[in-house]
Amino acid sequence: MHEQIQRIKNKLKQLKEADTELEQFGAENHEYLLNPVLTADEIKQFESAYLVSLPEEYVAFLTMIGNGGAGPFYGVNTLADSRMMYFDNSEKAAHSYFDLSKPFPYTERWHVDEELAVLYEKIEQAYEAGDEVLEEKLLQEKLDLIDLPENDYGRLNISDYGCGITISLIVNGKEKGNMWTDDRVNDGGIYPSAELENTEKLSFLNWYELWLDNAIEEVAAR
Repeated sequence: MHEQIQRIKNKLKQLKEADTELEQFGAENHEYLLNPVLTADEIKQFESAYLVSLPEEYVAFLTMIGNGGAGPFYGVNTLADSRMMYFDNSEKAAHSYFDLSKPFPYTERWHVDEELAVLYEKIEQAYEAGDEVLEEKLLQEKLDLIDLPENDYGRLNISDYGCGITISLIVNGKEKGNMWTDDRVNDGGIYPSAELENTEKLSFLNWYELWLDNAIEEVAAR
């Protein structure tokens, strides 16, 4: 793992030096800068407070590279901020927090295709009939359908992809250590991340390094 950590540091330096105009997606947001690393004690305090054991690769990143900052898409969130779960459900507060002590429930893509199709048909009918009250009620039913409590278990909000899509690191359950995408806002469900054109599930460091490889190649091709 130490070799991969060093490769990541070298590649991040290479990318920063190559993309001086910050033309890569999200670069203007993080500017290839990293936050200061966390100490082992700070990691232990977090784990104790939220009853979780963080994946080894993620801990290595936090303690040897940085506590968030430069990274895929709009950057990597800090450990503290990664607990926040943003979701457009009017029945909840502006944001809530993931429950890290409970296992993430999925090993394959989760979606509610048939139920959503029925609701969308009813929403369309309410819209055409001009029944705003019913339309609002049905829209809330849709949010409740995809906002199950267990969808908030055992994961951290690692990065913002944009358009309401977030990238999660699973920290509890059978998928611990793997990266998953939450696209419920756009009715895409929750599924293993594939935004970097990978066809296999990715661990945290492999996800980060693949982003670097892709970005370096894109900059070189300009």
